[in-house]
Amino acid sequence: MAQRKKGLIPCVFTFTVGQETPAAKQGQGFLQTEKEKERILARMGVEYVFCPDFSQFRHLTPEEFVDQLLVKKFQAKMIFCGDNFHFGKGASGNVERLTQLCQVRGITVTPVPVVLDEGEPISSTRIRRCIAQGDFLAANRMLGHPYTLTGPVIHGKGLGSTRLYPTANQRFAPGQLVPRNGVYATVVEVDGRRYVGATNVGRKPTVGSEEVLAETHILDFDGNIYGLDIQVEFYHYLRGEQKFGSLEELFKAIRSNIDDVRALCQKYL
Repeated sequence: MAQRKKGLIPCVFTFTVGQETPAAKQGQGFLQTEKEKERILARMGVEYVFCPDFSQFRHLTPEEFVDQLLVKKFQAKMIFCGDNFHFGKGASGNVERLTQLCQVRGITVTPVPVVLDEGEPISSTRIRRCIAQGDFLAANRMLGHPYTLTGPVIHGKGLGSTRLYPTANQRFAPGQLVPRNGVYATVVEVDGRRYVGATNVGRKPTVGSEEVLAETHILDFDGNIYGLDIQVEFYHYLRGEQKFGSLEELFKAIRSNIDDVRALCQKYL
């Protein structure tokens, strides 16, 4: 990054909303866990991520925000933010105000223009809508990376393993946006290796489940991964979740899904 040439350390300031949620973000599922966010930012070259809860600074005026956080805590020299950025109590500060406050404190502010996708601004609202509809071609394009579920493999009913279709069951994190129920073509990362997967999101109507889970059959993989964190990347929506008349009908559908996901996702390995 250019900042390193000037002896600066690339950092990101963001926040969680565990205690007090901004009005504009209420009722929205999050797109990434904090762990997943840090992993993606690290891959981009970010060395530190500052992520306090929103309640810790929501009361600060724009001047206090700059002095207490940007100057005193972070010792910032260069700031990059969206050109529609707002900050301070009641979102009373904008990019123009931030530039004014930072200029007299020796900090350079660089507004970043809104990025368009198909002629419209990319926003978390648009991305959430696509994920809720199962449109991961659009969601991943706007995210700049695949939507990913990261979490430990939990025990299921074990029915798949008895018919040569073992599955890895995962819960979505509390508050995480859950995709539309159905079957997806995915890529699964296990211990640094990548495999094609077929993932069902839902309550497994044929065999029954009390909660919404992600249930993934990992192609060409045979190993005990219970308790291990794995990453499931979503790429294509195949079909809606449906209840079959028998397990034999279910496994027949799985065999068909396997052929589809292999053709769709081999290129992402």
